[in-house]
Amino acid sequence: MPLAIKVFELVEPLSLEELALRLRGYGVLEVEEVEGREYEVGFRVEELEIREGELRGVFEESFIASLSYRGEEVRVPVSIQTDFRFVEREGRKFLIVAAKKARANRVASRISAAISARRGAIIEAHLREEDLRKLYEERPSAVKVVVFTDVRLPDVDKLTLYGSQLAESGLYNDYLRLGRVWYAVFESEGGLVVGVTRNCIITFFSKIDPEEAFGFVKKEILPLITVAVNHS
Repeated sequence: MPLAIKVFELVEPLSLEELALRLRGYGVLEVEEVEGREYEVGFRVEELEIREGELRGVFEESFIASLSYRGEEVRVPVSIQTDFRFVEREGRKFLIVAAKKARANRVASRISAAISARRGAIIEAHLREEDLRKLYEERPSAVKVVVFTDVRLPDVDKLTLYGSQLAESGLYNDYLRLGRVWYAVFESEGGLVVGVTRNCIITFFSKIDPEEAFGFVKKEILPLITVAVNHS
């Protein structure tokens, strides 16, 4: 199963120590009974630690799920744990959440509410189109898919080019004139097949250790976000 990560930016001027203080012990839990047994449901932040210049933690969500078993509804407790990290780079702080879009947004929203009463303490990070293109244009043979949005054609929302078509540079340039690159899947120099969107959702299609995935994001993606924010 692909591993997904989404990147956000912290705009509230807080140190890692202040973030840790506000997040430690944060959660909303209540007790729900299933088959005569009580379970805690809700969410909480766990395993907070500052290590190697990062604030690392786990966001745990617990709930009661209804499952079907041979025509019978069975209610079972479920816990989902999501790793997150606050990372500093060139005077900025980023929140990296190891989850797909919906869960990552939910986790970021909860964390934002915990660290500040001000709406928008954590915002969605973005790449400029030209910065996303830097990740793959020098190695066109490694590109698998490029998706264009904001297409200026009647009744066309998006255009997609696949690897074999990208060899035709003329077609790629035509599409660049018609729309903007939103998403690209390519093989990195390290051999990883990665998909990146301009709103900083990074999907690893190659088998990868979570620590290596965090490392890729810090090395390859965060520098581009910094440039995008500075010049937007």
